[in-house]
Amino acid sequence: MSSLRPSLSFLLPLIGSVGLLTKLPEIAPLSRIERSFFLFPERFQRDHSFVDQSESKKFELTCLDFTPDPAANLNIKSYLLDKESLDIMGHDGGSSIEWAQFLAQTRLDDDRLTVITSSLSWDDTSELAILALQDEINGTPSLVIGLQAEFINSEAPLPEYLESTVIPLEIPDEFDLPKIDHIRRPPSINSNSFGISEVRGLILEFDGDQTLAPMLVRWDNHILPSLTLASILKSYRLNSADLILEKGGYLRLGTEGIILKLDQKGRAALPSNSQEQQSASTLLIYPNQAETYKIISLPSAPKSTFGLEGQIRQALSQKTVYAHTYKRWPLPLEIALLLTFISLLHIRRSWIEPFILICMIGGSVLAGKWMLLSPLVLMIITFHLCPRRASPRQKH
Repeated sequence: MSSLRPSLSFLLPLIGSVGLLTKLPEIAPLSRIERSFFLFPERFQRDHSFVDQSESKKFELTCLDFTPDPAANLNIKSYLLDKESLDIMGHDGGSSIEWAQFLAQTRLDDDRLTVITSSLSWDDTSELAILALQDEINGTPSLVIGLQAEFINSEAPLPEYLESTVIPLEIPDEFDLPKIDHIRRPPSINSNSFGISEVRGLILEFDGDQTLAPMLVRWDNHILPSLTLASILKSYRLNSADLILEKGGYLRLGTEGIILKLDQKGRAALPSNSQEQQSASTLLIYPNQAETYKIISLPSAPKSTFGLEGQIRQALSQKTVYAHTYKRWPLPLEIALLLTFISLLHIRRSWIEPFILICMIGGSVLAGKWMLLSPLVLMIITFHLCPRRASPRQKH
């Protein structure tokens, strides 16, 4: 009977481990443990690295890098509607009909983005002028309009003009988004792309030389984009339904678009420095020389929009780049490794098991492969449960 013990101490760990190798993807608790213990460099670079775990049941992870590209050259510029600009627009200095003429004159065929940081709102204007402006807005597919909001506990329903802007995302319970329930100057026109340019009472926080810029705000159970996020979406010709919020706060613009890392308040760390604004008179006098990304502000624009150019520039430069795909070792090689480890365990020295674990983890990291932990642990436990063969000296 004792002659069977060596073979049992070899075969039992091997049979159990090989069986676990093939069935592990179907055992959800163990699969989660495997994912949590798998080590790879991108796991510790979370600010600008995203791990796509859509194939994690196959023990495959694809890492994407979205580090801003400092060499990215975007034709983006901020323009101020100063006195000179308003004088050129007309004697009323920014009426609805003059805005209609402004959009018609400055619109280019290759415009990627036009942002107006303040709502186009007038208390008293003719219906004909509003219709003319609405027609120009409808003919400007790259346009985004900013709205100033606040929370006054009004329990008011979401305005109809914001319905097309709602983002159909399920927000995790741990997220604490800024709340709004009132637009301070409701727009006089309709648009399919509004963004919240300011939340009254919300103090912007800073992280070094970057602003923690809000990307998402909440109106009751509805999620709305900030002006920054709405601008990024519009520049890619995407709509709110194309946004995907992944575990860990990664906001993706489609499956192949840029990625923004959000904190639990729905903010992304983007540049805090404000850019110099040119006079918008340049757009009126030399429209063909305008940039393809334009930000147009009134002197009364909220301070939170002063750094919009830098925020959009960095966000658009965060183009997703494939970094690496980690896969598990081929099954024959995994079985061969387990055979090697079982042979080493028969040495029965206290340093063998730590040595095996170090080799397994270190080898996986260096080779960029996924070594499964559970079969190895099962093998060690089973090996310890098998009785050790007594030596001839012990028998006497």
